[in-house]
Amino acid sequence: MKNLVFLLLLLPSGICAQTKKDVEPKNESYITTDLFSPFYFQGNTNGFSNNGTPRWRIGYIKNLNTKTKVGIDIGYGNANNSLIQTFDNYSLWEIRPEYYHILNPNRKTLKYFSFELFYLNQNEVFKDQSFISKKNEYLTFNKADYKRQKFGLIPKFGMFVNLSNKIGLNWYTGAGINYRINSYNNFVNLMPRQFNEEHFSPYYRKEGNKIGVEFTLGLKLYYTIKN
Repeated sequence: MKNLVFLLLLLPSGICAQTKKDVEPKNESYITTDLFSPFYFQGNTNGFSNNGTPRWRIGYIKNLNTKTKVGIDIGYGNANNSLIQTFDNYSLWEIRPEYYHILNPNRKTLKYFSFELFYLNQNEVFKDQSFISKKNEYLTFNKADYKRQKFGLIPKFGMFVNLSNKIGLNWYTGAGINYRINSYNNFVNLMPRQFNEEHFSPYYRKEGNKIGVEFTLGLKLYYTIKN
């Protein structure tokens, strides 16, 4: 009887010790690849155009401590390695550093808030298009070089979900601010045209600088590296 009482007294402490071990904060870093970025489409007045801005994006997330991680994503795409249609001579590269704050490192699924900075540089050749110039003139051309630069900041919410000991998914979403610079040059047959109203013009239609809202929604596949 005394032995049974002794075992019952030890049982709660054993359960607590095991539970503590099971939820021990993770000390993990990740190699990532974005699953959505190779299929980025661009919007137009009818929803989506036939052309996109795809890029292959890989990243690394470094664990600093149980509640803090820092990471960087680098993306690149061109007309030759694209899985979807693009305009002629399309190329794009981007860089995205990010700071992560883990809400509760004791949970199996790590939820976080983060801040992402980004810079994007895109070049294409447009044919038989129209645009609105810096002087607010509606112009058409047979051919022109287009360049877009964009940078900004996005607060995000996301989570790391382990599928196995090594593989997992990182879902994220957020909204922030961007600053975009559109420029056109090397025109062939540039001509004025009567203005054709577009209530929701694609981003490349307006030349010049613009501040806007930046939305993001994505899914990454990650490979875990134990620190």
